[in-house]
Amino acid sequence: MISRHQPRGAKRNQVFTAALALLAVSLACSFAIPFSASQPSRVPTPEAPLGLIAFVGKGGNIYTADRNGKQLHAITQDAALNPSAGQVERNYQYLTWAPDGQHLAFVRTSSSQSGPEVSLLSALSDGKKPVTNFTSQDFQPFYLSWSPDSRTIAFLGSDAATGALGQYLVAAAGGESKKIGSGQPYYWDWSPDNRTMIVHIGGASSDNPNARLAFIGVDGSNPSQDLALKPGLFEAPDWSPAGDGVALAAQNAAGENELILAGQDGKVKQVLASLSGSVTFAWSPKGTYLAYAVFDPAGSASAFHLVVLDSTHPDLHNEVAQGVVVAFFWSPDGQKIAYFILGSGGPSAAAARMVAQTRAPVILDVWVYDRISGTSKKAASFTPTDSFLQIIPFYSQYQRSDTIWSPDSRELVLSGVDAGGGNAIYTVGADGSHFQKIADGDLAFWSWK
Repeated sequence: MISRHQPRGAKRNQVFTAALALLAVSLACSFAIPFSASQPSRVPTPEAPLGLIAFVGKGGNIYTADRNGKQLHAITQDAALNPSAGQVERNYQYLTWAPDGQHLAFVRTSSSQSGPEVSLLSALSDGKKPVTNFTSQDFQPFYLSWSPDSRTIAFLGSDAATGALGQYLVAAAGGESKKIGSGQPYYWDWSPDNRTMIVHIGGASSDNPNARLAFIGVDGSNPSQDLALKPGLFEAPDWSPAGDGVALAAQNAAGENELILAGQDGKVKQVLASLSGSVTFAWSPKGTYLAYAVFDPAGSASAFHLVVLDSTHPDLHNEVAQGVVVAFFWSPDGQKIAYFILGSGGPSAAAARMVAQTRAPVILDVWVYDRISGTSKKAASFTPTDSFLQIIPFYSQYQRSDTIWSPDSRELVLSGVDAGGGNAIYTVGADGSHFQKIADGDLAFWSWK
């Protein structure tokens, strides 16, 4: 269904099939280009690092480093790759930071005489105190999500024989795993109090009459509950930071899609917006604002619109960008949004679909919207690595578990192709300054703290 290196959190719906198709098109330049910052600067990066960057290195091991690529720690040291022979004896991927900024979880794939073996592991940010949380030859985890208190890891995976998706929980300290759900596609978000998950299974009701939304009790203190709401055209739900509601898309009585805020009882508290197509969304860290992007199926190059919505005044919409916006991430301070747009304007959607399966290089522009000033500025342009490109169709889920922002909201970590054609990890200021390569690697995320 999807290659081993590709996150398989769900079957692609119309939104992300089109987005990935657009991304796969060769743009005006048909060759890979290295990163370029919008306004290169020789101003040195501040000496006081904040947070750590975790990345999958060139050899398949996982490392952590500061924003300058220093204070390097090898979290794993035994990866064994033989690309020339097409072999992977041992490889690490799917790294995910815990909210405490102290722990990492990741997946190891190993080959043996008895067949492939897949393990979910966790460790401290310096590689110490490793824990093997889950091991199987039949089930492969590929998406990880920590509980808000950093004590539990939820993971989604597929059965090797049937391809069926299942969601499991396991304690970060180790122990028996517990299956809590299954279905395809499958998306979720944790409640801030760690007790409940909101899950979205089966896609949209308009496409699948068995599609559903449900609350799943995690700790046994509260029962699971199917919501009466019919899922609309969206993927990952988002629990409000205050814990008093969940943002999601649902069909109203007339069969129209709406972006809504549902209460803890699963009923509609507020209609935030009427939707013309599929939607992705994310709360600001303090829950004051909700940003969302809508895919217009009738559109061409301007397929996505990014809008910042004040949930207390849903009639006030502040449009941030028009264009092929393929992903966005809030800064930790809630004042900025980094969003990705196809470089050079991109082709038409119709042309993109015709070459969706090509391996043509892609150029992404990274823009940063400042909510205070109401302005946007381009921070960098780059050719993304395959690993980064492959999370784009599922970024609505990755918004919940990973961040590209530094904890002080001043810098971004990006995974792209360098001048020599190799994969590399870069940091760049949100204003486009102090752009630098810090390591060779395929995919990187910043710690939450």
